[in-house]
Amino acid sequence: MINQELANIFYEIGYFLEMEEAAFRPQAYEKAAIVLESTKESVRDIYKKGGIKALIAMPGVGESIAKKIEEYLQTGEIQYYEKWKKKVPVDIEGLMAIEGVGPKTIRVLYDELGITNIKELELAAMNHKISPLFGFGAKKEKNILQNIVFLKATREKFPFERIFPTARDIKTKLNSLKEVKKVDLAGSLRRREDMVGDIDILAITSCPEKVVSFFVGLPEVMKIWGKGKTKASVRLKQGIDADLRVVPEISYGAALQYFTGSKEHNVALRKIAIEKGMKLNEYGLFKGKRRIAGQKEKDIYTALGVKWILPELRKGKKEIEFLIDDKR
Repeated sequence: MINQELANIFYEIGYFLEMEEAAFRPQAYEKAAIVLESTKESVRDIYKKGGIKALIAMPGVGESIAKKIEEYLQTGEIQYYEKWKKKVPVDIEGLMAIEGVGPKTIRVLYDELGITNIKELELAAMNHKISPLFGFGAKKEKNILQNIVFLKATREKFPFERIFPTARDIKTKLNSLKEVKKVDLAGSLRRREDMVGDIDILAITSCPEKVVSFFVGLPEVMKIWGKGKTKASVRLKQGIDADLRVVPEISYGAALQYFTGSKEHNVALRKIAIEKGMKLNEYGLFKGKRRIAGQKEKDIYTALGVKWILPELRKGKKEIEFLIDDKR
């Protein structure tokens, strides 16, 4: 386990260095990661037997990397790695799982659009924010979106019954904070899908940074993918990812609707909005620059002339076709 933990860290350090176009150094960390993965004996045992000299004796491990292994064994972290994560706080592992997305692409997307994870990348691609960037274009934007869809379809999912108790406990803990006014589960959990890909949580709070810090510090958290002032993405010990978003009260209902409905459901609603000369997104329902609805979720459906649809029914567009008011 310790060998794989260090290998994952060294892979990511290599990716960070590749973002900076550092010559040779990325390969050094990649080589060390491969060695660690293929070494059957625990690196902790190797260190106990011979100290840092035994680490340096390992193929592909020089003095600099050996010192970082020693630091991790003694403190549980590597400062060099932590500095990189603060400098470029992105979910490298998640983003690089998308075909066609490498370290340099990730760096551009972060610098230009502030993208830190797959969900933000998908949202940016859907809103055509990527194609105008230098070196990208409409074709690459379309490919990114298609590859995200493919990744979602193939990655591991978890039974609802296994994940819901953990998600409910996290929601309860967040709700216990005096600074939190409201918190809800969204996504496939709120739709009560049989299989769940991740945990989506929305919250209203007067102290976003405090709530985000509390969230990433929960005992259920195994790894922090990304942490900002109003959002965070983590990997839980169960192996599933969880995302927290702090949302302004004025757009909370719109965000809850957006992050609950399936892609098909949301596309159908946006189509209705366009037909009525309006624009619907996670910030609200707008007529020009004027916000029509957004604070309460039900108001979105009412303003669009669609009857209220229970979260667990928002799995496609057919339910909308049957529930449109005569007023439409």
